[in-house]
Amino acid sequence: MVLPLSGTIDDLFSRRTQDSGRLNELATYCIDAFARTGLPGVSGGKAAEVGIRGLGRQKDWDLAYVLADKPRLLVSLKSILKNLSGVIPNRLDDLMGEAANVQQLSPELVIGYVVIMDEAENSPHRRDGTWIDHFQTNLNKIAIRKAPLWNQGLIEGAWLIRVDSRRPVGDRLVAPEETGTAGGRFFQALLDELHLREPAIRR
Repeated sequence: MVLPLSGTIDDLFSRRTQDSGRLNELATYCIDAFARTGLPGVSGGKAAEVGIRGLGRQKDWDLAYVLADKPRLLVSLKSILKNLSGVIPNRLDDLMGEAANVQQLSPELVIGYVVIMDEAENSPHRRDGTWIDHFQTNLNKIAIRKAPLWNQGLIEGAWLIRVDSRRPVGDRLVAPEETGTAGGRFFQALLDELHLREPAIRR
């Protein structure tokens, strides 16, 4: 059974920090969302991460769409729930490095990024309101990769999910309607880019 988005958040908070499967329900939700948007066959989640070879090293991606034995779409799933001001400065660098690693060998890849962030751990930022706002602003700057702007290190789409661990079970998703709408745009944007690069997938 596919949990609603709020259910995936509750499942995340019910697991230990060291649990390697703590984002499995989010992965299942995303796989189902891709299928509903028009892209069945995305793998990952409980079926295990997908190892993708890059120029420097192989990396495990949370979700992948593979056609004719070649990855065409990759999605990274992350959660930042503690020490936001300490983690955020390095997280974008890590994402851009991971993207560039696989884009060196396969520049046509479509890459998406989904991140869950906890408002309970948010704090003011000197320029952008809060640390989550700051991360969203910078994430938007790199989620712009479309032809002819195929710069390595950029990605095709990002979805930031704000949650609040102080709220009760079932009500931890911040602005659920707005978040759901943003998610729908995220999945559609990735699929649109994939269709441009792989027209055969439309058939």
